[in-house]
Amino acid sequence: MNFKSETCVGRNNRSLTLYYTKSEADDGARYAKSTYHKEMVSYKCSSCGYYHLAPANRNTPLATKRCNCVDRNGSSKDLYISKSSAEKRAKILLSENGVKLSVYKCVEERGYHLSKDRR
Repeated sequence: MNFKSETCVGRNNRSLTLYYTKSEADDGARYAKSTYHKEMVSYKCSSCGYYHLAPANRNTPLATKRCNCVDRNGSSKDLYISKSSAEKRAKILLSENGVKLSVYKCVEERGYHLSKDRR
């Protein structure tokens, strides 16, 4: 069973569907493909800890390991598993929001981060 999240919203500012297990989310992705012909992938949300769906062409997997890096506001930085996934996310954010971001290697060497500042 799935519900609308009270905390997580999508790009359209609508609540994301919340799935309690990866299996439920994967079922939701299969349903979206068969019903709406949309290729979706499930992911575990770093904010709420549950699963959501994202369009496959926007999927940029985050690392499962965490690091201690924080942004200028003290929030944990997203950690991408590869330089290519971080570059893909930077391109998506540039096309959607007009924000140019650079990719840099995590100082703890656990993956890659994005920054507005040149590194």
